[in-house]
Amino acid sequence: MKNIIIDFHVHVCPPEIRENRESFLDGEPEFAVIYKDKNARLAGVSDLIARMDKDNVDMSVIFGFPWNNKEYYRLNNDYVLDAAKRYPNRLIPFCCLNVDHPKAIFEIKRCINLGARGVGELAFYSNGLDHDAQDALEPVVNICHEANLPVLLHTNEPIGHKYPGKSPMTLVQLYELLKRYNNTNWILAHLGGGIPFYGFLKKELSKIMANCWFDTAAIPYLYHPAVLKAMKDAVGIDKILFGSDYPLLPPSRYKNEFMKSGLTHEEINAILGANARNLLL
Repeated sequence: MKNIIIDFHVHVCPPEIRENRESFLDGEPEFAVIYKDKNARLAGVSDLIARMDKDNVDMSVIFGFPWNNKEYYRLNNDYVLDAAKRYPNRLIPFCCLNVDHPKAIFEIKRCINLGARGVGELAFYSNGLDHDAQDALEPVVNICHEANLPVLLHTNEPIGHKYPGKSPMTLVQLYELLKRYNNTNWILAHLGGGIPFYGFLKKELSKIMANCWFDTAAIPYLYHPAVLKAMKDAVGIDKILFGSDYPLLPPSRYKNEFMKSGLTHEEINAILGANARNLLL
């Protein structure tokens, strides 16, 4: 079987946002923190397909931003869904929005009916994964459990340097969330904020993380390449998914990271695509 490359973490947005981002800042403090700077890259579908072709990426999981405004999240979700229809063999659409919105569940159901294959990247940038966030996720995970769809959640390491979009989440909060919603198929972005390393604890964390996968988005900024071998030892190679966080980083940026990780070519190929194929296709 051909080795396939699937990028599990890609953001795209429509031209209305890319060409006039300033008009989307009001009422969207999280978007403003990350994208107010015009040097913060935004990408459209044409940009993505060109980059995929250049970097030999076969498929990408695409989504927008967890917008607060209904008009904005519908605009972005429709753009993602339409892109997947235009490139059905290249793009896999997820539904993205702020799950605190009173109409969030209607939007998720709408997107699933139109072909969304998962929900995310969900994020709680301001308050972390506190009890309010955990409560807000309950109807989302119930819908995804019924539909057998994964939920992609933004997580980040709770220590180290600050950067735009870094949530004040704690590993205790993440642990409580995973324990509460243990039947959900979670994809935890950015290597799960470090919680996988507690997989070395005896049985408790292994059971709680049984339905968790961890993407590699932004790891060149965050970790030494050897982190992937540590992840393999902690949770298993089959739990690691390649994610680039494009357009923050291009997929090609990860090649050297993977080659320096100490993993075998077979293990790298599992991360690059085989694991995602087993999960989604």
